[in-house]
Amino acid sequence: MARIIVAFPEQEVNRKIAAVLESAGYEVFRTCVTGNEVMRAFTLCQDGVLICGVWFPDRTADTLAWDLGEQAVILVIGKPDQIVHCEHPRIFRRAIPVNRAELLSAVDMLLQLHDQRMPRREGEQKELVARAKEKLQTEYGMTEPEAHHALQRYAMAHGLKMADCARMVLSETEGRSFSFQ
Repeated sequence: MARIIVAFPEQEVNRKIAAVLESAGYEVFRTCVTGNEVMRAFTLCQDGVLICGVWFPDRTADTLAWDLGEQAVILVIGKPDQIVHCEHPRIFRRAIPVNRAELLSAVDMLLQLHDQRMPRREGEQKELVARAKEKLQTEYGMTEPEAHHALQRYAMAHGLKMADCARMVLSETEGRSFSFQ
């Protein structure tokens, strides 16, 4: 399941929304009060659903959407006169007030959308990626998220699927030629 990040500049708003989500059985990965915290959270989780306000002290929801690209499905909640400033084509908008049922319905829809657009590895591909990450962790001293991100970056930079990149890492000669750090 996708990781959920709740981000509003007011910690009390974060707490209330996280409580509603958790009471409905959703797990909130992080709560953030700045755009930079959101970016760090997505560095850790790679992709997920972001529920956020329009403005942060250091950036806007639009800027976050452009910076996160395909990593996030984003729901912006705010006053009607504020959410009109969210121009990114992939931002979903919801004007306040939002009741519990509307919030949970929107989150459910975003999670379904996230699951539909994320590629899924199965069987052999999943095992290859796991073994390649283990090799990177052992040989380069990376954490699991760092190894995953390194594979992802390399695959994207070279137009490869993650499983193909993993095969290359696992092959003795080609694995040495990668620059992952």
